[in-house]
Amino acid sequence: MLDASAAIAWFFEDERDDESIAMAKTVSGNGAIVPALFRWEVQNALLMAVRRKRLAFDQAADHLRAIDELGLVVDSFVLTSPLTAGLGLAQRFELTAYDAAYLELAVRRSAPIMTRDDKLMSAAAGLDVLWKA
Repeated sequence: MLDASAAIAWFFEDERDDESIAMAKTVSGNGAIVPALFRWEVQNALLMAVRRKRLAFDQAADHLRAIDELGLVVDSFVLTSPLTAGLGLAQRFELTAYDAAYLELAVRRSAPIMTRDDKLMSAAAGLDVLWKA
């Protein structure tokens, strides 16, 4: 299970470290599940990086193509689930609705989540669904 924050870290030297590299290797070798909103979160993060002059537009497009090549499995439950799905997790762990969608997926699929987000890491650890290298 892959969170957008983990994937985005792969493309920025100041965010890339041993853990993010281990995550990238795991996803490259084994694949990962993502919620449908993953695509927009990653697109938006890279678009903001272009606007802030951290990346050239062509680099952002190349990064998105690289993610496409990973063959991620998209879980579309979030698109058809009741709007209350994940709401309890968001409230309990003081997460955004977006991060709660990732956590809900990890819990529902019993899949460890790779994330760089501190709050999401804490929540995932509390529910024993945090990925460990």
